[in-house]
Amino acid sequence: MLTHGINTYPMINPLHWGYNATVEHLASETGTVSLPLKDGKGHVDFSQFVSEYVPALGDGAQFQLDPRLFTGFLQTLYLSSADYSKTHPVFYGREIVQFDDGVCTADWVRNDWARKYKLNEVTCKFDETAFAADEKKTHPEGWPRLQPRTRYMSETEKTDNMNDERPIVIIMHGLAGGSHEPIVRSLATYISQIDGGKFQVVVLNTRGCARSKITTPALFTGLHTGDLEKFALREKARFPKRNLYAMGLSFGAVMLANYLGRVGDKTPLKAALCLSGAWDMVLSSEKLQHDFWTRNLFSKNLTQFLVRFAKVNMGELEVPEGTIPETPPTVENPVFYTFTQSNMRKALRMRNVIEFDDMFIAPCLGFSSGIEYYKEASPLNFIDKISIPLIALNSKDDPVFGGIAIPQQYLNKNGNVLLCESDLGGHVAYLQSDGESWASKAIAQFFSEFDKNVL
Repeated sequence: MLTHGINTYPMINPLHWGYNATVEHLASETGTVSLPLKDGKGHVDFSQFVSEYVPALGDGAQFQLDPRLFTGFLQTLYLSSADYSKTHPVFYGREIVQFDDGVCTADWVRNDWARKYKLNEVTCKFDETAFAADEKKTHPEGWPRLQPRTRYMSETEKTDNMNDERPIVIIMHGLAGGSHEPIVRSLATYISQIDGGKFQVVVLNTRGCARSKITTPALFTGLHTGDLEKFALREKARFPKRNLYAMGLSFGAVMLANYLGRVGDKTPLKAALCLSGAWDMVLSSEKLQHDFWTRNLFSKNLTQFLVRFAKVNMGELEVPEGTIPETPPTVENPVFYTFTQSNMRKALRMRNVIEFDDMFIAPCLGFSSGIEYYKEASPLNFIDKISIPLIALNSKDDPVFGGIAIPQQYLNKNGNVLLCESDLGGHVAYLQSDGESWASKAIAQFFSEFDKNVL
């Protein structure tokens, strides 16, 4: 049985085995946008720029992954289960970002703290006593303890951080993650250290994630991109002449692409990159539900995260049994009225993400089902409105969202979007024999070269 090309029986496709990978460019039939170069070097098409200045992502570029992780499933499973505690020991300074309808948290990469706390990059040991003392002085009352090497910044540290005029790269994490994820730490390290530390890097944690908390009954969804919009505008307002960039991975890529499409030319970002994003959320949902391996290896874990997320935040989200919204819920005015104790008990038995969205998210946004929500939240709906150069880096052997990235007919709507499609790599993994992510290095190079060469 097949559902839109999704295998419902436990089959393995040997055509997606291997470790010698290739990148292919897919773009509009009329080509990609022309980029003005600095120093009077004229203009160059976006696709050509990537091939010439970022050869790792060039059309036809080849790279080698770990031969032991010869399928996208193995790549992705290893990334999610291996011990990365001594890899990329980045320090973060946390800021609570206040919006008119609640808060999210921003974790700023603080490479200067590696010196302050005497980090040994070989053993990953540091002065934990001094760090703990500073953490205790800055930790706000009632907030959860943070991940290792992450603490709240003091007022003086926040002021110093806000006076930094370097260009910024904002990272949007995945559905079950935050700044602590190994792949996010990898990206944060490579981007923050390239060219001697030319970028200020910040991970924007979605509401309630990364050991933060929800302060109002407002949640993140694929359609709620206001936090990124307001955060980017705030950063641009501080130093209007500096460049802003953003990248998202997995569900963070969905939110970033939807943000870019919704705000159009009003974005202060200069360029962006989406890694392993689901461009058609309906097809991605079908893979999570019906593909034997995806359903059993990934969907259950994602669902359990969402249930834990809701359970931890029930203090703010819970409503009385039988609550009926006073006004019909909409995307613009959501009403989170389904977070009852009886629904939470039902949620403990859920095994697929769409079950959670059917019960908790879709009705609160005014949709009849999770599928209707996915139809509306698919970035393909907004691709023609994206106004800045955007790389979509997707792998054909992605075991979570599948090989369908951006159908050609949608690419034809916008020359700003360049699909860099690899045949291997898994879901946000791209792990090489040395344990490093090929994608992290390539993405850091893209932002560096774009900032150096494009007006």
